[in-house]
Amino acid sequence: MISEQSVFIVDDDASFRNAVQRVFRSAGFRVETFESAAAFLSGYQPCDEACLILDLRMPEVGGLELLERLRQRQIDLPVIIYTGNADVPVTVRAMQTGAFAVVEKPFSDELLIERVRDAITSSRMRRARNATIAEARAKLAGLTEREREIARCLAEGFSAPQIGAQLGISARTVEAHRANLFRKLDVTSIATVAQLVLWADLGDG
Repeated sequence: MISEQSVFIVDDDASFRNAVQRVFRSAGFRVETFESAAAFLSGYQPCDEACLILDLRMPEVGGLELLERLRQRQIDLPVIIYTGNADVPVTVRAMQTGAFAVVEKPFSDELLIERVRDAITSSRMRRARNATIAEARAKLAGLTEREREIARCLAEGFSAPQIGAQLGISARTVEAHRANLFRKLDVTSIATVAQLVLWADLGDG
């Protein structure tokens, strides 16, 4: 996996492609260019810190179609589309398909660089959030069904006697389950259990 920040440029216009490449290389990015959607799909190597910049209108496969193919292949990469005519229907469709932004030509180099940096930052934060959700759900999945019930009750602020009354078991049994789930989750406080439950629930949103 490539760790440095990368920019992928897809455009059938070689002169424009090269111009954008110079802009981003001078700004410190690693840059790869592709003359078509097909070339990108066959040559793309996944990386964590990256952004795809692509032209809306290209022969054979246009920007929106490429964006849809990326989503179908579950390629998690922020995308900025640029066009000479960013009308409302095109912009709406691009955003609904998953584009981070739509930029209308002519645009300044500074604006494009800023959009790319924003896209990479947003993608990084989203990946971190998803990783936290996945970790919380995996930890809770390691509990028994009863332990998960008690974990949720603890997260809602119920005491052992209240949980026991709700579940039809004794407070002592609740405390035994609580000790077990604390051990399995490797936590020492109800607050941490509540955080795990919250993150796991976010995964359903």
